[in-house]
Amino acid sequence: MKKRNYAGVAATVYVNYAIVGMATIIISQYSSYFQEAWNTDVKGVSTVLSVVGVGRLLTILFAGVISDRIGRKKTMIIAMVTDIIFLLGAAFSHSLVMACIAALFFGATNTFGDTSGYPAITEAFPKKAATMNSLVKAAMSLAQFVFPFWVATVHDARLTVFALVLVLVLDIVWVIFTPFAPQASSKKEETTVQQATTSVDGPKMALDGVMLIFLGFSISFTFYVFSQYAPYFGSNVLHLAEEASKTLISWYAMASMISVFITATIVTKIKPLTIVGFYSLVSALALAAMVLTPSLTTARIASVAIGFFGAGGIWQLGLAVLTNYFPHGHGKLTSYYSLMASTTYFIGPLISSFILNETAQSVLTVFWIDTIITIASVVVSTVLIYRKKKYNFD
Repeated sequence: MKKRNYAGVAATVYVNYAIVGMATIIISQYSSYFQEAWNTDVKGVSTVLSVVGVGRLLTILFAGVISDRIGRKKTMIIAMVTDIIFLLGAAFSHSLVMACIAALFFGATNTFGDTSGYPAITEAFPKKAATMNSLVKAAMSLAQFVFPFWVATVHDARLTVFALVLVLVLDIVWVIFTPFAPQASSKKEETTVQQATTSVDGPKMALDGVMLIFLGFSISFTFYVFSQYAPYFGSNVLHLAEEASKTLISWYAMASMISVFITATIVTKIKPLTIVGFYSLVSALALAAMVLTPSLTTARIASVAIGFFGAGGIWQLGLAVLTNYFPHGHGKLTSYYSLMASTTYFIGPLISSFILNETAQSVLTVFWIDTIITIASVVVSTVLIYRKKKYNFD
């Protein structure tokens, strides 16, 4: 049989994630517009962002089952349709309640997108799955790097929403006519799992597993909170113009995009847990420098550091270690790990909504919390590295 070319599958997934990347930061980039449209303030915006996490939590436990049953293509279409509902809902909402309802759909976008996009690429490129999946992060980072420049040029939030929706509609049509690879047999996966073995004195789920799953939360907290509130740091702490504040995200996204490729290279030579520990340490130091000595220079350094060391694939490395430690029940473990990331999208903005106002001190408090959580990542990864010496694992 002639080998099928599934380049179209990868292209549709990357386009979808590029739009998701921009949709993730559209509220913070057009914060003034949304505050006025929803008749709220910065606390209200944080509340809406926290509801995105609620949407993820409500859908994450069954999105994977739906993807396995109805297929990657249909599930990906669900993800893109919910993204369209979110974008249009956010743009045309006239109250905080309406905006929160729209945000629930973006939470669903993330879960249905993850449970269809990553498996679709893995099934299309089984021998290059790690590399092809890492490009998903590159697509998001590139989009988030370019988006603030778009926002600086196009001041109309609704026009931007229409542009993103148009791309999503075209991508849906593309998905419909693109042949996807056959889904992996669940029975075959079960057999593979059963054949996998671990050392008798191997990692303990009650300790090592719990710590690794915690990293799914703390790593996500570091980069998500930073990406959402860096513009507020620029405007309220550094008193920069709104456009200048938003460019901090461009520095962050550019570094994240570069990191994806560099990390994918060095992980073949350095142990994943070592990378996780070192990357977390650099992120913690950068955040501490930014809050202790606030300046445009330290803010830009932190943007680059968090982008490269906090958001450039470190989360995926933590998941790789988890599934390597415990080869049985990968699907369930991945759900637990992703669930912790989803919790971040709820807890981070929720906590911030109680703290944030227009004062510099309130913004600094949010970033102090981010720093403390990042330090927790350093401590946990250090303990894991120490315990790893007992096991025969990479």
